[in-house]
Amino acid sequence: MSTVSVILPSYNSQGWICEAAKSVLDQTHQELELIIIDDGSVDNTITSLSTLSNDPRLTIIKRASCSGGPATPRNEGIQAASGGYLAFIDSDDVWHPRKLELQLKAMRQHGLNFLSSAHISFRDTIPSPPPIDHVAQTIHRKDHHQLLSKNWVVTSSAIMSKQVFDCTQFNQSPNYVGVEDYLAWLHIHQRDDIKSAVLAMPLVFYRTRHDSISSSKRAMATKIFYLLSHYQQGDKPLGLKRFYFFASYALHSIMARLAQQFKRR
Repeated sequence: MSTVSVILPSYNSQGWICEAAKSVLDQTHQELELIIIDDGSVDNTITSLSTLSNDPRLTIIKRASCSGGPATPRNEGIQAASGGYLAFIDSDDVWHPRKLELQLKAMRQHGLNFLSSAHISFRDTIPSPPPIDHVAQTIHRKDHHQLLSKNWVVTSSAIMSKQVFDCTQFNQSPNYVGVEDYLAWLHIHQRDDIKSAVLAMPLVFYRTRHDSISSSKRAMATKIFYLLSHYQQGDKPLGLKRFYFFASYALHSIMARLAQQFKRR
């Protein structure tokens, strides 16, 4: 069994953080530690976790003030992690009960050191876990160029060997709030030793909220363009390629939105 350190940043998340934390602690793969870093919440986030506080695998780190984004608490969680693998979950998302089990199995079978998965979006009611079949366990290998064209990594689905993060951290600049995870994944996928893929099985239930940064399409597009304009591959900026990758981002976003509208009909 491999120990997984799960990093969960939180800020004023009393309404849903228990669902997120419980979905981690109830994993079929039990060799894990859950590190919650509260980023100076002013609501009852910490109090709401009292029902889970007796679990020895849970560590809660309280920051005195809000850093303004998830990058700082995530970096502090990584520093406190002792597991051989790192996984991340946002405070409003929920995991499939077999997420870690299936991902670790796939990583061993295919020689991967970075793996994300498909996800299911929801707003109010958490969907029932979908059945697991052979097709769902198919992996699709990915590389740096594909990641520039489309951010396929849902942060709450990502798991990686801890060594992957040895020379990387989440950028704590306010300019990258909302895309600090995407920037980290890009830097990681520049590494020569990265072996990355996506598992077709939806192992994360992704909560959509009207007040989240990602819910504002215009704001997110602005942040993506800023990231691409300042991103360097090695020591070289993308230059005019940033327009190609931004157009690819916009096209994928439009297609995803049309797909969502089609499903609602």
